[in-house]
Amino acid sequence: MDKSAVVLGVIGVILSGITIFAIYYGPIKALKIQRALDAEREERNRKLQLFKTLVSYRVTRLAPAYVQALNLIDVEFTENNEKEKAVRECWKELRDLYDNYKTTANPEEKSADLNAALLAAIGESLGYHFDKVYLKRGGYYPEFLGNVEVEQHTLRRQLLELLDGKRKLPIAKFVEDFPPVKLPPKAGNPEKP
Repeated sequence: MDKSAVVLGVIGVILSGITIFAIYYGPIKALKIQRALDAEREERNRKLQLFKTLVSYRVTRLAPAYVQALNLIDVEFTENNEKEKAVRECWKELRDLYDNYKTTANPEEKSADLNAALLAAIGESLGYHFDKVYLKRGGYYPEFLGNVEVEQHTLRRQLLELLDGKRKLPIAKFVEDFPPVKLPPKAGNPEKP
């Protein structure tokens, strides 16, 4: 047998082995890569949804959706890069303010500043660049909705006071002092004297 035939035979076996390996492991590797890409996309979408929730409710920070989104920060922003560490640090400062809200001087202004810093940090980690002043003052909240919210809180508080016995329900007697009503006579049925 010729040496070149042996070499070609060995090369053919090696190429066949490589082909079998690629046919078998290629789809498995492609599937793993696709799953990793899907996981990354899903993680980014969760972070983006959290950011959108916080931005959309930034003028109504007592809304349950806003509070829930804040509580998800520790779960969603867990990477060890500088941008996500900054997000966790901003959230830690804001949460500390909320925990000590009653004993903090000028807590409303400080919470607005810390909230804007948190939103800016989250935005930066996701590739958005928002000005802190815009995030602090740029939200739209109609005065009417603010009035409705204040009225609802007032009614709720007064109802609770009533149910706790701290408030009385004013009740007045309705007096019927109306003069009798005279109806005009029907046609064809004259009124009798």
